[in-house]
Amino acid sequence: MTAIRTLEDLKQVVESQGLTAAEEFCRQQVTVDRDLQSHLKWLSDNEVTTVVDTKLKRHKQRSLGIHPSAACKDNACLLKLYYDCTGDIAPLRKFVLESQITWDIGTLLHCTLQEWFQQMYGDEQFQAEVPLLNDQLHVKSHADGLFTFSQCRFILEIKSIKEGGNYGFERVQLKPMKDNVRQAHFYMYVANVPFALLFYMCKNNSRWKEHPVVFDFNLWDKIVNETVKPVIGAAYGNGEMVESTPGWACRWCDYEYACPDAKSYKHRGEANAAKQARQWARSSW
Repeated sequence: MTAIRTLEDLKQVVESQGLTAAEEFCRQQVTVDRDLQSHLKWLSDNEVTTVVDTKLKRHKQRSLGIHPSAACKDNACLLKLYYDCTGDIAPLRKFVLESQITWDIGTLLHCTLQEWFQQMYGDEQFQAEVPLLNDQLHVKSHADGLFTFSQCRFILEIKSIKEGGNYGFERVQLKPMKDNVRQAHFYMYVANVPFALLFYMCKNNSRWKEHPVVFDFNLWDKIVNETVKPVIGAAYGNGEMVESTPGWACRWCDYEYACPDAKSYKHRGEANAAKQARQWARSSW
């Protein structure tokens, strides 16, 4: 099979040879597992010291626009994305000690992996922290890395993960998480790259799991039409105002403190809890 380095290359292969051929190509080419194992053994055998440059950022302000890490959520709150674009409500990020430490540890793992890949492939084949901008879709972000090989190009998305729980390392052994796949599609589209590698690194046991991803044109159309276009239409054009999807995720939202829908949801929740308490009290008389 010829090289597949752009979205147009991928489309031509799918149309001429079928999706299965593209998926098989992806499974064979979009991987760094063996190379990484060999490199780490080489470092050990030669007693090489690796210097990792890490910046533990404390920046709380993000540029206005669509951020893939938020827009990738299944049933994402479009009102939150609207505030991300307009700044009508200033984000308030609460300090949670455990969350900050988790973020820092994740950053350290990202930087370590990026340094290894840089050593392994050099500047021509690996680029870390790739800026991604698309004015039409108002996407402003960056990818963890971009691999450029003779046969293919693919985005790197690193996810630090732990054992156990609904979102633990065991859950990604057979397939990646759907939100992560959706997030990778933003990066692939903006960078005009046909593949992505979701690289899960477990913080508890030092194991990793690779999941190569083929760009899905139908999935991307769904994301754009159901999430991106309604938000940017309301924020930057003449589109209808988007609606919120208040729920348990409101407690983690940067706009929860001032969002009227979140307040209404919280008030209803408190009222329901009080009603249930009164009913329980009466039943125990």
